[in-house]
Amino acid sequence: MESGRRRSAVADRRIYDEKMMQAERLIVCRRCASGFTVLVWAAAVLSGTTHPGATLQAEAFQTAPKDAVLSQQPTSEEPRPQGIDERQLLRLIGQLGDPERSRREAATVAIESLGIEVLPQLEAQRPFMVGETAWRLAMLRTRLAEHAVATAIEATRVPESLAGRPVLEAFEMMFAGGGGRLPLAADIDRSLVVAGSRDAVPRTYFEQLDQILAAADCLLDFSAETPRGVLIRPRRNGDPTHVATSAGPVRLEVVGVTAVPATQPQAIRLTLRVLWEPRMQPVMLQLPMASLIVETASGEVIPPKQRAAVAEVSPRGSQATATFTTLLSLPPASVTTLASLRGTLRMWVPAAEIAVRFPVSGSPQPPPPAQTLGDLTVRLESLIASDTELTVRLRASYPPTEALASHRTWITSRPLACDVGGLPLAVVSDRVVDRDEQGLAREAVFALPEDTPQPSLRGTVSWQLPLAIRDFPVDFLLREIPLQSTPSSSDAENREGL
Repeated sequence: MESGRRRSAVADRRIYDEKMMQAERLIVCRRCASGFTVLVWAAAVLSGTTHPGATLQAEAFQTAPKDAVLSQQPTSEEPRPQGIDERQLLRLIGQLGDPERSRREAATVAIESLGIEVLPQLEAQRPFMVGETAWRLAMLRTRLAEHAVATAIEATRVPESLAGRPVLEAFEMMFAGGGGRLPLAADIDRSLVVAGSRDAVPRTYFEQLDQILAAADCLLDFSAETPRGVLIRPRRNGDPTHVATSAGPVRLEVVGVTAVPATQPQAIRLTLRVLWEPRMQPVMLQLPMASLIVETASGEVIPPKQRAAVAEVSPRGSQATATFTTLLSLPPASVTTLASLRGTLRMWVPAAEIAVRFPVSGSPQPPPPAQTLGDLTVRLESLIASDTELTVRLRASYPPTEALASHRTWITSRPLACDVGGLPLAVVSDRVVDRDEQGLAREAVFALPEDTPQPSLRGTVSWQLPLAIRDFPVDFLLREIPLQSTPSSSDAENREGL
């Protein structure tokens, strides 16, 4: 009996020592109303919870204001997410190590429901976590990033059938479903109703769009002067009908298959237009000619004239459309219709935007650790404060990708921002100082408010960037394409690619 008590005491002592060693790494940094910094050591971890910081966090929240944060360095304010209750988030992180599995699972679900906005805070807490808490935190970071990226590139689903609704109401409901808005002409007939019977079958954004276009007797006008490069308007006499198909988050249509000048004998020109969901902003599209398979009704294959070529388009501004052209070998004279056109479109899309934040201080501080969120890694390389200016340099890195080639400027238009005491600072200069196929470094100079003592300078620098840059394929199939169709003059002017 006595020996059993001794073994129990030894085991309890070992647990005590282990928890105290963990506690020494955990402090709560709390800035009181008086401006002093209070350090609360994590002796409360001896309550028996699996996660040594859970009790500490709970205790701190009972006495600390809402800006209590976990930190190894109590000398600077940690950046906080916008619109998220930080106390609630830290409670949930502590609950990831609760002795009861049901509470651990509940905390996991609750954190996941907060979305990618909490990723920087989960990353900031990662060094302090051990055991199952660390494992669940890593799982949540991966799951949140992957879900956000997948949602950004997958086709938007419209869960509710719009049949029986007025067309304008149907358009607005579809736009509000997450795919984004396309401009509408003012003269669309308001009395028309979407035909069909209501069902519970989800449709993609463009499947639903085609249904409403048919009901409203409207078409997509790509010659309109709109920021998106397209306008939904009523159909008029003489408007051509183009063969189109929906393929995931894009819609493709054959604008025309026409003869070419005598300088290109034995060839026809195929013009293909691509429209993507307005919420997406692809930075590059490619159509490899080797992926195109064009067949006649008899099964004869009509190959591209330049099979090794790749047509490429870099969209401009907020445009939601691009046009490709290619030359096909001349089909037999008896062929008036192409039975099918198959191919694969490649898209490079920045996915899931997030603001990456670092604390800034007027007094010397060790550099904060890099933040890794999804495929994105951001480092604060330097921070220099003078009496009048604050100079900050950040570097963003991704896995190597063609979308970050030196001649692509989309990522260079994303500036740094800085605030002190919640007030934004004026930008003196902001420039890219280095770049490669994995990212770039950016340096910005901000003007400090007058009479700001350097030691008391506290603020945040932020950079809005995508979590990932995804290169993904979209397979498409179009059928029964007449050879007599001709592109409009606007199509010829906007043509890009080969």
